[in-house]
Amino acid sequence: MRDEVFDAIASGDAARAEALCRARKGEIAAAFPGWCVVPDELRRDREALQRYASCLIATAQLFEERLGDPSLLERLRGGDDEGDHPLAAWQRELAAARDEMGALRYADAAARLRRLQGETRELAGSGPDQLRPITLGFLGECTFQQGDAAGALAPLEQALSLCDAAGDNEGVMAYLGNLYEVHRYLGQGGPAADYAEQLAAGFEQLGRAADAARYRTKAALARAGEPRNRINAVLEDGRQVELDQIDANAGRVRFVFERDRISLRLATELGRRGGAAGAAGKLDEALALLRAAAAADPHDPHPRYEAGVTLLTLRRYAEAAAEYEATEELAPGWFHCRADLWLARELAAGRVAHATFEALRSLEDAPGESAAKLALADDALRAAPRVAALHYHRGRALDQLGRGDEAALALGAGLACDPEPDVRTRLLVQLALLLEGNQRAALLLEARELAGNLVAAAIAQLSA
Repeated sequence: MRDEVFDAIASGDAARAEALCRARKGEIAAAFPGWCVVPDELRRDREALQRYASCLIATAQLFEERLGDPSLLERLRGGDDEGDHPLAAWQRELAAARDEMGALRYADAAARLRRLQGETRELAGSGPDQLRPITLGFLGECTFQQGDAAGALAPLEQALSLCDAAGDNEGVMAYLGNLYEVHRYLGQGGPAADYAEQLAAGFEQLGRAADAARYRTKAALARAGEPRNRINAVLEDGRQVELDQIDANAGRVRFVFERDRISLRLATELGRRGGAAGAAGKLDEALALLRAAAAADPHDPHPRYEAGVTLLTLRRYAEAAAEYEATEELAPGWFHCRADLWLARELAAGRVAHATFEALRSLEDAPGESAAKLALADDALRAAPRVAALHYHRGRALDQLGRGDEAALALGAGLACDPEPDVRTRLLVQLALLLEGNQRAALLLEARELAGNLVAAAIAQLSA
């Protein structure tokens, strides 16, 4: 029975193979565990072993795809007790590597995958043809996530080539996307644009016009020189677009930062842990985690930004200023790094008291009723009347309380303090939203051109 099925598969007679499996489905399913044990006479014949493995995999795939029975493939993925089947062992190793990657143990996974490459180098057939690009793709991902973007290119390019040769369109699209991101990370705009254009063409063929348009835009940005940091809009339907692609009927939008490269996962996770430690008051632990995150991905601005906040809280003002300077270099205009840099320098010079920093942090981040925030701002301004950000928060609180005329006066007082560009942009937009006509238009135009705060400038662009 096994030989009949395998002969039909090996000869390419798919119809006969399906007819045999359909007619004797129960018998084959019952016998399949025995088929998974490789006959002794094949163990010393590599070519015969490869043919046997390929036919075994093809039988299991036929059961799943044509007969609706995935149990044979599941058995292969789980392996047999003796681990005799080379493709089953390959599947187990890939699953183990996937688990290590999920746990951010990329070095362990990469070592496993390189060993697996050596062990499977001479295996051939449909089964190996399916598993080899996955192995290479995993290796490329592990290499990239360890910070070696240049080293990730070769395995990802090989995976793409194998998928293209096999007609695996899903794999082709996945690896085109990976290569686009790796070249972006390396600052190689030309190759990144080439891969983005191939992705656009692929999405066009799939009938996904919106995705095709998005990647054409990405290609143009990469080729022209993508900004290190900019604002994108997320529409109500979840699509992320450039600001100049928003139409008049877009409805409510949410703003997000878009950098010229993605963040590595280890840095993101270490940063998350650092943030949690900081929120729990474990500031030294938080700082250590944030610095480890910055080391894991030297291009990621957010660990440097959060380290700046932590250092301000620890009253280490000069160090905080250095972190904000690094943040601005990596991603100009990241959150409030420009305003925070000004504050760190003022604190270091002794021109602003630590209590003012604590008041600003509460006004910016802490929940609270508008009346309570107004009282906090009033109290802080008695000690620091020239800190423009305090006037900004006082104006917002007054506006939320329905006291628009007083809010406008408060915001004007903030502008009179000659604030640095971040706070000035926010003051201009907040005041413009309280006014009408030419005054409103002039304030929005100034805010848009100044762009000291990127989110406020985006609001000005869409409100004009």
